Amino acid sequence: MFRGLTKLLTKISSRVLNIEDEVKVIGLDNLLEYKKINLSSRDLDDFLQKLRLKHIVNHIIVTDLDGIVIGSTEKDLKEGFKSAAMYNYINSEMKDLSIILIESKGWQIIFKNNNKVYFIKANDNLSKIEVQALVDDLENYIKFIK
Repeated sequence: MFRGLTKLLTKISSRVLNIEDEVKVIGLDNLLEYKKINLSSRDLDDFLQKLRLKHIVNHIIVTDLDGIVIGSTEKDLKEGFKSAAMYNYINSEMKDLSIILIESKGWQIIFKNNNKVYFIKANDNLSKIEVQALVDDLENYIKFIK
C-alpha cells in the first residue's frame, strides 16, 4: 500500500513541481560558451572596437596629455579632449592619482599610462586590474604598429 501511495505522490509531485524536467534552455547556451575574440587588426579604431567587445566596455578613447585623440570607439572627438582636460584638472588638484572613477550614467574611468590618457566608459565599474589589462593590450598593440 505504501509503495502505491509513494508512486502516486511521486507522479503528482513531478508533474506539479517539474522535478523531472530536464528540458535544456536554448536561449542561454550561447551566453555560457566561450568565444575567443580575434584582436588582430591593422587599424587602431577597428582594434579598439574588438578590444571593447573583449573587455565588455561601452567606449574607449586614447589621447595624449594635450587632448589629441590617438584612437577612439566614438565618433565624437570632443569627448577625448574633455577627458584629457578632466584628467589634467583633477590631477592638478590631487597629485599622483593612479585611476579616476566617476559614476555618471554608468562608470567613466580615466587612467594615465606612458604619457597617454585612457578614457573608458562602462556600465559597471572595473577593477584596477581589469583597467590595467585593457591598457596593456592597447600599449602592446601601439608598440606593435609603430
